[in-house]
Amino acid sequence: MKKKSWLMLLFIFVLAVGTVLAGCAKDDPKSAGSDTESGKEATGESEGNAEDIQTPVITLDWFVAEEWFQRNWDPDNNLMDKKMLEDIGVELNFTSGSLEKLSAMIASGDIPDLVTLNNQAAQRGVLERSGYVIPLDELLPEHAPEMVVPQSIQDWFRAEDGHYYGLPNYFYAPEDMTDKHFYPTHNTMRVRQDLMNQLGIEASAFDTKEGTIEALRKVKDAKLEYDGFEIVPAYFFYDNLIQFFGADREDEQGNYVDMFREPESLEVYKFLNQLYTERLLPEDSLTLTEAQVQEKVNAGSVFAYTNWRIKWNGLFKSDEEAVFVPAGPIKGDEGNPFHFKPSSLGGWTITMVGKKTEHEARVAKLLEYLSQDQMSLESLFGPKGIGWDYDDGHVKFTEQYLQDYAKDPTAADMKYKGVEWLVNWLDVQPAFPLPTNENERLESVTEAHFSQYSFNTLPFEAVTPTGGMEEAAINTKIEEYRESMGAKMVLAKSEEEVEQLFNSMPSQEEKLGYDKLYEHWNTQFKITKQKLGMDFAWPENQ
Repeated sequence: MKKKSWLMLLFIFVLAVGTVLAGCAKDDPKSAGSDTESGKEATGESEGNAEDIQTPVITLDWFVAEEWFQRNWDPDNNLMDKKMLEDIGVELNFTSGSLEKLSAMIASGDIPDLVTLNNQAAQRGVLERSGYVIPLDELLPEHAPEMVVPQSIQDWFRAEDGHYYGLPNYFYAPEDMTDKHFYPTHNTMRVRQDLMNQLGIEASAFDTKEGTIEALRKVKDAKLEYDGFEIVPAYFFYDNLIQFFGADREDEQGNYVDMFREPESLEVYKFLNQLYTERLLPEDSLTLTEAQVQEKVNAGSVFAYTNWRIKWNGLFKSDEEAVFVPAGPIKGDEGNPFHFKPSSLGGWTITMVGKKTEHEARVAKLLEYLSQDQMSLESLFGPKGIGWDYDDGHVKFTEQYLQDYAKDPTAADMKYKGVEWLVNWLDVQPAFPLPTNENERLESVTEAHFSQYSFNTLPFEAVTPTGGMEEAAINTKIEEYRESMGAKMVLAKSEEEVEQLFNSMPSQEEKLGYDKLYEHWNTQFKITKQKLGMDFAWPENQ
């Protein structure tokens, strides 16, 4: 009896002590706000087994291999940092640098918790083979079993060993595409509506080469000026016109086709040569950067141009009557159907997890957190309810958000923007803010007009050789050679000279190693189609 009483007293004592300690832990800020050693130990697999156990705050190191990227963790001033800290108890220590710096880190084996790099960089393959990063097909099922990674992402980024090691941003997963989505393209053409009205030109004139030339002649002959600048008839570029004219990219047997060697490529150079000869296309179109052409567009001195990335919002701010509208696409001689290359469907960067991390479970949960549907919108526009809210399915900014950006855009970015390295554009596209002015409306119309011709180009994106390969060096030499010869063809004295220069190129390219490069292109093209379960990639073959 005495023994039973003693055991009962001991049980009550232990229970009381446990209750007191639990209360202390609940009140102790370290349990939710410090990265103590005991806190690190508590972040293992058991952390999610009991919802009532508070998760200690940890700091994860994240290297971004982009020299321009600078970001400090600032939950006191950045709303998304504050939200992440409160939601999952994670702080991020960002560092950045060049790919060369990443190579040095790989050589020393010093890979942090997370690393982000261009998904075409040679260092990606080195990391996949190094053993320094964790296969995500092992990490995520174990620590974030509810996270769904589209099969196309897994297949697209699958390494030679059968694993995939990273997650991209801005990837267009075909299986997630709906009627609310589209493939945006940079292959566009815009024309000044106010100047067309002044000269009696219809946008339909730009449906053909002949109509385009006639319209541009009217501009040249009118000797128009705008704000003291002479109007340049056109800035047209090869990369856009070759798609307008419809060069094949895959043959009937499913082999990769080099567009540059197609008849439509010669047609483009003859067309550009005619424009240059008639002074409808300036010589500096061969040398100016996109930013420099955009300066001219925003100064009001350009009538027509191709390339979506060149924007005209600066011109609109100073003159709301000076607007650009979509025109074309220009059909080539054969009247080929339009099939345009979209902006990269395979994403821009890839984010990997370092094998030395002490926080596998927490890293997995971070990846899951950043991959949530609404998180892509919040990463771009700030927390829902503070920076924006839904209005009939579209993002509508709050008055405070608009005031902050009107006052100081840089400061507003630092206040609202979150971590964009896992943004999924398919979550953003259907909810994108509706236009609020004529510039935004016409840009939306232009994007819709040209994107109707876009198609899934993932197999074509896979052919580019990565740095360090012999084929990459050959590719660079051939690209430089083609750029040089392209300029000569545009500036040629006659159409016959254009044709002679074009026909002389294959033999010179053979000397540069073209056959080896083409073999790489075709092999990678076919491997990728097989990965994606595609027999043919070119729409005309499907």
